[in-house]
Amino acid sequence: MQKTFWRCHVCNDIHYGLRPPEVCPTCGAKNAFARCDPAEVGKVQQPTEAIDTEEKVIQVWKEFAASNPICRLAEDENEVRMLAGGVLENMRNRGLKYCPCRITSGNLEKDLLLICPCNFVRQKNWTELGECWCGLFKKKED
Repeated sequence: MQKTFWRCHVCNDIHYGLRPPEVCPTCGAKNAFARCDPAEVGKVQQPTEAIDTEEKVIQVWKEFAASNPICRLAEDENEVRMLAGGVLENMRNRGLKYCPCRITSGNLEKDLLLICPCNFVRQKNWTELGECWCGLFKKKED
């Protein structure tokens, strides 16, 4: 099965996945998603502000960590800024915001798993050291 785009017929929210959500996260409508094609998605989606500076990348990470019950952002601001620069460099050179500490393979399906923030809870570093591969996200202390 392949992922596809789904559009809520009530509010035009776009979802990308194997199946549509039962409840639209934007308007709350139930069973409101219909499959749509990429051209339709391009016309329906409203332009959003590009995340193209270190400050914007760091803000995204702060928001992610604040809403995540298991992780926090590293405290070393210089390290965080350096990692944000690496993510932006990967965006410029490879087209996606890959983790600067990981090596892409050229296989898009595999490399999508390396977009920051990655699925770090599945990494050995997370279970053994309590942090993601590059140390950007750390386990929250109880």
